[in-house]
Amino acid sequence: MKKIPFILLLGISTFLISCQTDSPKQEKSDKSKPSTFANFYVRFLQKENQTEATAAFQNGMTQQQAQSLKIEKGVFFHNGNMVERTIPKIGTRYQALYDGPFSATYRFQFKDPLKEKIDHIVQVNPILNFSFEGEVSKTNGATLTWEGSPLNGNEALVFLIQDAKNKSRSFELKGKTNASKIDIASKHLSQLELGSAKIYLVRKQSKAEQKPNLVILTETEYYTLEKDILITP
Repeated sequence: MKKIPFILLLGISTFLISCQTDSPKQEKSDKSKPSTFANFYVRFLQKENQTEATAAFQNGMTQQQAQSLKIEKGVFFHNGNMVERTIPKIGTRYQALYDGPFSATYRFQFKDPLKEKIDHIVQVNPILNFSFEGEVSKTNGATLTWEGSPLNGNEALVFLIQDAKNKSRSFELKGKTNASKIDIASKHLSQLELGSAKIYLVRKQSKAEQKPNLVILTETEYYTLEKDILITP
């Protein structure tokens, strides 16, 4: 099955609003100095045993006025330096790709114009394995269980299914869940063809953190292995 393409999101206002209830009060920014807006993305592919990461930075008095920021001495991710690339009309981007086992935490390090060295830890919540309780029914829905922590309020599961006629369908269910399971309503399955199908999941997380003159938006995605299932009436 084809993976969903990744798009690095530069706009962070929506996430700041949605996450502010979970964020403790922070020291206020110095309005006379510019702020740095850091965007981090981490994706782990369970099948390929591969990690991809992207980082982008902006700097300015406001987010609307911020310009792309090139980090002095580059950006470090997890186990090495990220590759710096300049994209016309967009700015500087940093990328990393490596094969190796999953890590529950990943480290970004960079030199901020005001704060000097920043050490930012990103936590990725996995789904190590998953299964369904009972049938996956077009009429009655299904219940998914997984090995891993319950969903937090800033997380979601994306279901990607290829049915017996090779038609691909996807839908998203948002957390929070009290346990490592979630009910799937029949409306999400009703358009699938009966019979054998393939499925994989993407566990998504978005987190916004605001510090004095520094805003950090982190996006993570964990792609599970693909599994065979049976779609019943």
